[in-house]
Amino acid sequence: MSNKRFAIFCLTFMAAATAMAQLTVGKTYRISPVTHPDKVLFPENASLDVGSTILLWSQTNVPAEQWTVGEKGEYLTLQNVYTRRYLSAATSSVGAVIRQIASGTSMARWRIEPVDEAAGIYRLTAYSGTKSLDAGGVQEGASPSLATRDESSQGQLWQFTPTDPQAVFTQEMQTQMIDDYLSAFLERFGSRRATFIRGSWGESEQLEVLLDAYEGTGNETYLTYAKAVYSYFNQNVGSNWLRLVYTDAYKWYGHDFNDDVMWQIIATARMGWLTGETSYTTAARKNFDAIWDRAYIPFTGLMRWAEQSGDAYGTNSCIAGPTEVAACYLAMSGCGEEYYEKARDLYAAQRYRLTDMSTGQVWDACVWNPETQKIKSYNKWASTYNQGTFLGAACMLYQHYGDQQYLDDALKVMDYTNNNLCDHNGIINACQVNDGDLCGFKGILMRYVRRLVRDVGVDKYKEWINKNAFHAYNNRSPRGLTTSKWLTKSTDDVAINAFSCSTAAAAAAAAIIDIDTGIHALNSESSTQYNLETASSTSSTSKHIPYTYDLMGRRALKHGTRVHVQSR
Repeated sequence: MSNKRFAIFCLTFMAAATAMAQLTVGKTYRISPVTHPDKVLFPENASLDVGSTILLWSQTNVPAEQWTVGEKGEYLTLQNVYTRRYLSAATSSVGAVIRQIASGTSMARWRIEPVDEAAGIYRLTAYSGTKSLDAGGVQEGASPSLATRDESSQGQLWQFTPTDPQAVFTQEMQTQMIDDYLSAFLERFGSRRATFIRGSWGESEQLEVLLDAYEGTGNETYLTYAKAVYSYFNQNVGSNWLRLVYTDAYKWYGHDFNDDVMWQIIATARMGWLTGETSYTTAARKNFDAIWDRAYIPFTGLMRWAEQSGDAYGTNSCIAGPTEVAACYLAMSGCGEEYYEKARDLYAAQRYRLTDMSTGQVWDACVWNPETQKIKSYNKWASTYNQGTFLGAACMLYQHYGDQQYLDDALKVMDYTNNNLCDHNGIINACQVNDGDLCGFKGILMRYVRRLVRDVGVDKYKEWINKNAFHAYNNRSPRGLTTSKWLTKSTDDVAINAFSCSTAAAAAAAAIIDIDTGIHALNSESSTQYNLETASSTSSTSKHIPYTYDLMGRRALKHGTRVHVQSR
């Protein structure tokens, strides 16, 4: 390269670097301490609340670590892209912690002075003009604070890195959450078999997450993975799912827990419905009939939860709701009207015995006295699991029968969930755990809220789904994983439970990115459009035929013609 060309190259590079580094009002940046550029300013737990502390966290490329520069007189403001709150010093005193506040008042005004503008390095001085923002400690979750201005302190220098703001949940984020979860936890044995946790109902539930991902994106890869997970289950458990398997390769408790078996039935029946492959439907139907014969208690109208654990006359929502959903999937797959009738009758018994439909709460369980045939005790705890499956059954029965009661129930259940199992921002705060059965509950709810929006047409909760998925995304770990504790920032040492992390992937799959066009579109032929203002609904209900996606991303019929059913 000639000297002249080299000089032109250097000038061009320097000009580009300067243009990138200069702060511009309206532009968005990540802000890192110069001493530890892998850390960024981040609202604690991605909290949306005013007054939340700003901490240093490892960079995960999420909107909660993005700050947009604003102008307020001679000062600048920094507004968080995700929370929409402003960076602020709590007071002007030394040691004052940094928080986020609602507006760009005087407490949110900063002098941002260039130290090395070409490199994007600046000093942040509070509006009082005498205290500078100091990184302090550099451990995960350290709290920056105001300190006496020190020109020699590297801890008071901040790197501003330009970035494109991400203000809404996108399809790219959806794919990242699903794929990062699969990359971390799906154990594959060649191309034909795979597993997440080698057994239990958590494996069946994660099989459903793969089906959620397929339905939510149209990506056939997720369906291929689902078939591989089913194949591994079938290899280890066989055709009879009502038995105990306890090997190094697989743990299955079908001899005891009827709800465990029912979750595998749901996933398998759903695969039959989606693919049109009768082998799945046949297997699901065989085991459904066997569980019904084993667990149905005629004088209660309900299902026994377990054969060996708990009370022999314990009838729980954790088996009733899944049984209703499974029966609907079997009916939708051509197994006959009798399965809708089973779902209808079981739903009616659960609604009468295990819910309070004046509020929309689904109770957990009741225990019967077989001699008096009366209920002797209740557990009225509410969970995202039971709210979710009862919601799903209400939606599916409404789509088939068209009875207004089912739609009214669905709305009541969802309103109760939003008002009682979520925080004031609408983010789920129930089941905020990272182990045990409860850590997998939230994904169940997300799946059926999506059905309420997408298939029944209740647009009211579209934003609720996306909000929860977006919050889970913002609290992901550096490896891209979020535990079931969506309200808490995940770290790599904590996000190691596949079942727990599956709920965030389920939330991502449930998100409806664009309700009018594209792969998340409502199917006008199969969806009932609900008018929230008039509390009425119009359109025919129909049996769903498994579908694929056309080149425009819209759902297309597969394996036959849609059959319309007269509403009753």
